[in-house]
Amino acid sequence: MFWLLIFVVVFTSCNINTNKKQEAPDPVRLVLRGPGADTTNSEPGIDAVPTPEGEINQIQIQWYHHPQTRQLTRFNIYRSQEPEGNKNYVLIGNVQANSPGQPDTIFFDTQDLQLNVRYYYYVTAVNKDMVESISSDTVSYKLLEKPVKLSLNANASVISKPDMNFEWWMESGNTPDRYILRIERFYSKDVHILSYIRYVGTEYGSAHQSFHLQGDSLTTIFPNGKYRWRVDCVGREDVVHQYFEGSESNWKIFDVMWGN
Repeated sequence: MFWLLIFVVVFTSCNINTNKKQEAPDPVRLVLRGPGADTTNSEPGIDAVPTPEGEINQIQIQWYHHPQTRQLTRFNIYRSQEPEGNKNYVLIGNVQANSPGQPDTIFFDTQDLQLNVRYYYYVTAVNKDMVESISSDTVSYKLLEKPVKLSLNANASVISKPDMNFEWWMESGNTPDRYILRIERFYSKDVHILSYIRYVGTEYGSAHQSFHLQGDSLTTIFPNGKYRWRVDCVGREDVVHQYFEGSESNWKIFDVMWGN
């Protein structure tokens, strides 16, 4: 009877330990893209990422800090061109958890991306026992052609008068319904603050697009210093439920030195 009791205790203990080892992490919570995300300083959620001219945009996927991150080894990112069924998704990359100096809540997809193709994503967490969580929510994005050949006051590097003419081109001649002109105060690669943002209507039938700012109020909006600007293409207004689309030009740098 004594040995039977010992066997039952050991067997039960082993089962408990095994079950603990096989317990999956909690699901990853994606940062969902809210209304007006393009007009905020941080632009959270799935989004196009600016790249040098001649290169297609990357796609950013974000998730919240995982509450069990100390027990995790990595996050797996899966992608598909079809929204339904896990079998359609393939692993395209991972982000190491708890890597010193490296963020573990963001991933940039650069793998064989094409324009006008909708990509669907979900993320999983993998713990130190190599057990993978169930999938997160699914988000999607479609990259559009991006604006190129950005020019401010005929490629001026310094603005000294309150007159700013922004120009850009859509090489194919296909234009979106709207653009976003975004100007940030530039302090360093990692520090930049939104100074001005404006929806701009498209000039249909023309590859050349432009927007003009002028007036003494510019000296207040843009104090002397270094700035950067870009133009985003905005997707259709009827695209909802995380079915986003758009593009972002590369950044252009300029200095403001009023009265010089």
